[in-house]
Amino acid sequence: MRLANKTAIITGGGSGIGKASAKFFHREGANVVLFGRRKHKLEETVQELGSRALAIEGDMCQSTDLDRLVQETQSTFKRIDILVNNAGIFKGAPLHEVSDDQYDEIMNINMTAVFQLTRKVLPVMMEQKGGSIIHISSILGIIAVPQVAVYNISKGAMNQLNRSIAVEYGSYGIRSNSICPGLIKTDMTADLMSDETLMQEWSKEYPIGRFGKPEDVANACLFLASDESSFITGTILPVDGGFTAH
Repeated sequence: MRLANKTAIITGGGSGIGKASAKFFHREGANVVLFGRRKHKLEETVQELGSRALAIEGDMCQSTDLDRLVQETQSTFKRIDILVNNAGIFKGAPLHEVSDDQYDEIMNINMTAVFQLTRKVLPVMMEQKGGSIIHISSILGIIAVPQVAVYNISKGAMNQLNRSIAVEYGSYGIRSNSICPGLIKTDMTADLMSDETLMQEWSKEYPIGRFGKPEDVANACLFLASDESSFITGTILPVDGGFTAH
């Protein structure tokens, strides 16, 4: 029960890394609030969890939806101890062919919305004198690969937001850490991972010999959410099977 009496918000909580983290957090005693656009996915997860779980449908890019998320979480559970910024999109195109609309879509979801929600949660944590914010970034926030420049940019910016929070709000007992997954089998990567030839080639870059599962990232989230990591803040943690080690 490492998260007993704590309340966690997890964006994109109906599937993949968000759902796996919700299950782990709930198992360890946390109240869990799942936020996202796919209501049926959120409700399915809440039904699996049972009590101490709440689904809130909304759009990360709508400020009023984010306000409602924070307000309903406080109204139901009275506090916010953990924020997992997990929601995001992955799209690619050659940099010179990216339209303004395509750039805005990726940056708005992967970075601007994360900034806005974090800004709304911080005053709650400041008043409580504590909290843990976990950003689900990517190894592409550390390195770059072709054809996904805007995604690379968005995750690099997320890592800098993480550091900024750590140095600015540490005196309030607020910690901030980024997790940078390698290739993880989720709904978002399903189309990409259906290319068997490409996957055989990419697997050579993973020293541990496999791609990741949502649970691999959820375990890291659980550690950073718990008091076991109370002296860890501002870190950028690859969870990538050794991809970025070479």
